[in-house]
Amino acid sequence: MSRLLLALAAFAAGFVIAPVCRGQVTLLAYEGFDYEAGTLNGRNGGSGWSGAWTWTYGSGGSLGVAATGLTYTGLTTTGRGATWSSGGNGISEAQRSLPLVNSGVVYVQFLTQLRSTSGGGTPNLRFFANGALTGGIGANGGTYGGVISILDTNLAPATNGASSSAATLTALNLLIVRIDYEANTTTLWANPNPATFNYLNPGSYDAIYTGLAPAFDTMGFYTRNPGQIDEIAVYSVIPEPATTASLVAGLALVAVGVAKRRRRAAVASC
Repeated sequence: MSRLLLALAAFAAGFVIAPVCRGQVTLLAYEGFDYEAGTLNGRNGGSGWSGAWTWTYGSGGSLGVAATGLTYTGLTTTGRGATWSSGGNGISEAQRSLPLVNSGVVYVQFLTQLRSTSGGGTPNLRFFANGALTGGIGANGGTYGGVISILDTNLAPATNGASSSAATLTALNLLIVRIDYEANTTTLWANPNPATFNYLNPGSYDAIYTGLAPAFDTMGFYTRNPGQIDEIAVYSVIPEPATTASLVAGLALVAVGVAKRRRRAAVASC
């Protein structure tokens, strides 16, 4: 066997015997709002966060802890949720920080139910990195102000409507947002079946914003009355490495081809 064939065989064998990850979904942060009634400001439950909920919008008021949480068929829920609370200019807000998310593929998932109209910066869940707004999910008036959209750094949806779903603000919505930092793309699924949704292969989306992938180390919810959010979860995803499988298969074919050619050459020389 030639040195090339030996090298290819060894290389392929090294890949074959090495353990291969078949795709991983890892929970980075979770908030079920399992608190007693009152202000959300200062609450510090859940997991994966860097600090407590903080009220930063001085012109309005802090979000409050809802009397009851939102529920959705097929989704396990805990706690009460966060809701609009009176005060200031009629906008309630609270933010919470987590370790910086800015690489790979990440999902942000949450339940929400909002008012029928939007504008003036609400209602939406916003993403921030180092204090700068990087994007959001929700609405902010305009042509697509009555539905859930992926929003850019100006809290605006794509002008062509591609980043806006058919999910209305007033409905109870389960929203799953996929941020792909490599592809610089954000996609959204509105009200999928949580029992069958595949984070590794999610299928057709309801909205997409090409050219937008918000990095974030803080999330903030801004709403007028009524507005509620619940069951916030952030996941990182390592896709199944199809490229590795293809590489192994390709090397195996090369090795087989070289071996066949050497056998034919040996027979011809007899």
